[in-house]
Amino acid sequence: MAKTTRRVFLGGGVAAGGLLSGWFGAGLIEYMGAAPDTPWKVLTAEEAAIVDRLAEELIPADPPSSEFPEGIPGAHEAKVVRYIDWQLAKDAPYADQLPVYREHLAKVAKLGAAEVERQFPKFFATLLTHVKQGFYGHPIHGGNFDWASYRMIGIAGPSFVGRNRPA
Repeated sequence: MAKTTRRVFLGGGVAAGGLLSGWFGAGLIEYMGAAPDTPWKVLTAEEAAIVDRLAEELIPADPPSSEFPEGIPGAHEAKVVRYIDWQLAKDAPYADQLPVYREHLAKVAKLGAAEVERQFPKFFATLLTHVKQGFYGHPIHGGNFDWASYRMIGIAGPSFVGRNRPA
């Protein structure tokens, strides 16, 4: 009988562990389902693009200047659309407004913010409120990415508590 070396024994254990974890991982993916096709929780990619365009029109980025050499971020850089998407998700504060967004985003796909305000003033007021919240609010809620508005104002943002920091 051949003597098994420690190296052969450990190599076999690593190989068996790799096979087992691969089998377990494949079963887990089958159980949980594949990753979503979109990074959005409730908005479609088209709806998110419309919200992002309107939000950027309401809070546009400013180019670099002597006072702000990096420029001033706008709603797009602050990921305001992510804030709105998160707040419209199931069990989120504005989940009941998702049908309103869906209905109006289909109607305003090609309109600018001023025209949306003229034709749909109630929806525009809601959108403007959510854009401001997403731009100036705490990043833990999905907007104000990388403290965009806090850097613009020149204040330090509050610290995060826990592990809920958005990516």
